[in-house]
Amino acid sequence: MKISLQFSKKVLPLIIFTILIHAVVCAQWSPKISISPNAMWAGLNENSGQCLAVNGDTVHVVWTDHRTLGHAIYYRHSPDAGVTWNTAIPITDTTGTAIFPAIAVSGSTIHVVWLDSSLGVPASFYKRSLDGGNTWGPAVCLDSSTKFWPGVAASGSMVFVTLNKEIVIGNTEVFLRRSIDNGVTWEAEQQISNAFGRSEDPAIAAQGSYIHLSWNDKRSGIMNIYYRRSSDAGVTWGPETQLTTTDSYTSMVSLDSASVDVPYGSTTAGNFDVWLRQSSDTGSTFGTPQQLTNDSLGQAYPYMVREGLNLHIVYFQFGYSAWYLHSGDGGVTWDSTFFLSNGSQPFIAITGCALQVIFADSGTIYYMRNPSGNCLASDVAEEPTSHANHLLLSAHPNLFSQLTTIQFTLAENSKATLKVYTLLGREVATLIDGDRKAGEVCRVVFDASKLEPGMYFCHLSAGNSLVTKTLMLLKE
Repeated sequence: MKISLQFSKKVLPLIIFTILIHAVVCAQWSPKISISPNAMWAGLNENSGQCLAVNGDTVHVVWTDHRTLGHAIYYRHSPDAGVTWNTAIPITDTTGTAIFPAIAVSGSTIHVVWLDSSLGVPASFYKRSLDGGNTWGPAVCLDSSTKFWPGVAASGSMVFVTLNKEIVIGNTEVFLRRSIDNGVTWEAEQQISNAFGRSEDPAIAAQGSYIHLSWNDKRSGIMNIYYRRSSDAGVTWGPETQLTTTDSYTSMVSLDSASVDVPYGSTTAGNFDVWLRQSSDTGSTFGTPQQLTNDSLGQAYPYMVREGLNLHIVYFQFGYSAWYLHSGDGGVTWDSTFFLSNGSQPFIAITGCALQVIFADSGTIYYMRNPSGNCLASDVAEEPTSHANHLLLSAHPNLFSQLTTIQFTLAENSKATLKVYTLLGREVATLIDGDRKAGEVCRVVFDASKLEPGMYFCHLSAGNSLVTKTLMLLKE
């Protein structure tokens, strides 16, 4: 049987397209690679002290390393969403006592804090880089009577550092120090918790003028998760809010616009499992607790990132393994849990379509990426693609050789961002980035004449929603 050349040219790309879609879905996560060469007993932090941060396509990682006589904080970054990595460098004294780092990024400024006993007592230190990690300023001591490690968050030129101090024996409280000039000067500390008992492991996140804190608190005699926020960049604070009522531990705060998500570990159902409480009004109110995992081995230490209705969580399963969990509808339903690797505390971040994950295993820091995990999570059916009636996205033609017209409409007035990414998650074009009106038909021509043939993802984000369209670029 013979097939005409004209038929094969039309059908073959569709067959290839179908095979590629299946291959990407079935093999999204890359093998793990070491990003801490020559490390000796390298380690990260607990989930309340993030060791992974991103800015655009740049991925920043910090860890503690004992490759010399002392402990030092090491830093490494990737400028291209994890495809290549620069050389790892120590940013503290390699013969020192620096452990438990945390990192935050705002523009080209990188903020790092850690716990250090070089003064003879546990103390909280801070250091920054103003040029994306190429050079680093001096270390600054922010507290000389720290009980546990500090945390850090940044929003514009504001930097917020959490401190955990022991007031009297058995009474630890959460404190905060603030800088409004990008870490040049620091205001006096503020006391955030009032537990009169164990209040520890604060997790902090900042967005705009809002600061959100969660921590472990045993004021009732049972360890619970407490939450507190400031809507004016830390000048005043709302009430301390108890988020759990049964033995709970290991919380963090994930932010995306008005969505505030607090995942944590809890024994509500017997064993330790990962639970989640969500707020859609910037932390004013929280919904009913939701159980996300259920395993006799126990799971805790969740770390979560969110973009619109795409929720990505990594967590630690007792027995020494790292796992991944995803929801594509804002947390209403969840996909099956996915085993990442043997190892300890994982962290996750988003760079466009790509998911970035790090974790420690046997004294080495490992890295994994899912180049399309934040895009394939959305519907990739034939046009038009819609998401929860908020967004409508189409591309004509969807199989094209040079130009395609991308069109979308919004259900409500919102800022819209329309970007195109490669299969490996590298951004190649920003087509729209600005305010759009509800019901307005927005069209833009995507010129791919200078790009290599293959699969691309068109990623539309507006308000709390996002949708992705798969494009296939064919060339003679």
